Amino acid sequence: MADMNELISYATMAPSGHNTQPWKFRIQERSVCIYPDFSRRLPVVDPDDRELYISLGCAVENLVIAAEHKGYETSVSHSSDDGSICVNLELSDGKAGNDHLFNIIPERQSTRSRYDGRPIPENDMEMLESLPLEQGVSALSVTDPETIEDVAGLVSEGNNIQMNNRAFMQELASWIRFNGKEVDRYRDGLSFETTGSPSVPRFIGKLFMKFFLNAKSQSKKDVENIRSSSALMVMLSDNNDVDSWIKTGRSFERLSLCATSLGIRNAHLNQPCEMPELKRKLQELLSAGSRHPQILLRLGYAEMLPRSPRRDVSEVII
Repeated sequence: MADMNELISYATMAPSGHNTQPWKFRIQERSVCIYPDFSRRLPVVDPDDRELYISLGCAVENLVIAAEHKGYETSVSHSSDDGSICVNLELSDGKAGNDHLFNIIPERQSTRSRYDGRPIPENDMEMLESLPLEQGVSALSVTDPETIEDVAGLVSEGNNIQMNNRAFMQELASWIRFNGKEVDRYRDGLSFETTGSPSVPRFIGKLFMKFFLNAKSQSKKDVENIRSSSALMVMLSDNNDVDSWIKTGRSFERLSLCATSLGIRNAHLNQPCEMPELKRKLQELLSAGSRHPQILLRLGYAEMLPRSPRRDVSEVII
């Protein structure tokens, strides 16, 4: 048997909203089960836990890729009773040919900086667009400049709603790690390094947020970042339930790893997917019909930033 702790360590490298890492793992005889950790939910920005389950789906995908690399056949089952997602493991006769994805798991990151504007080669874009995804999930690329500007407008509209909500700002501040001591203590959240901020005491960081971080400044930054990107991509699902969210997470992580292997960075701009009124506008803008926008990404090229911290495996096993 492979070292189950090692497999779990790859699963924990998955992205999550505000880097909350909302997962717990249980090792069983022939499976590893992932459970939602609702103590780490984001009730303001993610009241229905949609993004929490997308995060769990990302962790599932990493676990599946790592297990298959180690010589297992895998199958995934989701229990609606306790919310668990079990990756069932059976030893395989051969080794999966997924080295390109397995090796890139530690390299993947959400790169929140400005990109350099270089176009993505046509062959690479076609590879991303044709990547097999989970059933009921699709990816739509957006390269038309006018449509990109319209999407940027929705992002700004989302900032106006969210960043004028005191509860949203308090929730965001609670997950920002303003200095190295906080990073070392918590090993989660949005570290100052990943956001390109200086290390400061918490009270100074909160003062900065209060007086300088607002909808106008955030929208200016987001629009500049969008315009510096090579393309946008939207992950959509046919349905909008827990199973679809998990499948969206698996599909996104697969796409993100593939993009990383091609040297393409990505970052989320999920404001239009997080509010029903903006989600409807995004559906109309993309002519998506009844499909549900779940993740909005920007793609492009940039230098890698410091990686977000992760808690030790021992802290997430139950």
